[in-house]
Amino acid sequence: LCPPYQSRRAEEALHAAAVDLLTGLATYRVLQERLQSEIERSKRSDEPFALLFLDLDEFKQVNDRFGHEAGNQILQAVAAEVRAAVRASDVAARYGGDEFVVILTRTDLVGATRVAEALRAGIEAVGRRLGYADGSVTVSVGVAEFDPRRPAEGDLLVTADRALYRAKAAGRNVIAEALRQRQHEVTQT
Repeated sequence: LCPPYQSRRAEEALHAAAVDLLTGLATYRVLQERLQSEIERSKRSDEPFALLFLDLDEFKQVNDRFGHEAGNQILQAVAAEVRAAVRASDVAARYGGDEFVVILTRTDLVGATRVAEALRAGIEAVGRRLGYADGSVTVSVGVAEFDPRRPAEGDLLVTADRALYRAKAAGRNVIAEALRQRQHEVTQT
């Protein structure tokens, strides 16, 4: 019944709804809200933006082999790498499990692919920094662009997820772009 206590509890609840406790990244809920806001901003400003959908490769094997605490340590280190690679205007969120989504404001497909490559290389280095063998911690990335001058059909998150599935099908440690009518895959090793 104490107003300062109630106020503090309300702030804590809002923080818990907005920030993933393990990684410190935005939650799925915040991602959805910001994605809708960014679509509307993009339409008003006539500027594109991009979405990255990241999924750690064979993460279940890491958990099974080294334990869930090691898996949590990797997730936290990957989240720190993602935070370091994006601007304050961007949104980095934990989608769920070992999947992350990044909204890159005012960024076209070419710029988003550069960021995806930096993240791919940085996450691969996370594994080495944590003492794992080369190639033990890698990520595949799907890249999609929202361009208000060329409206696309369907949900942008689904488009990025489909690009991610193509990256996974192409092997580990791969970036795949979702393009109109055709797709480009950039394989990195």
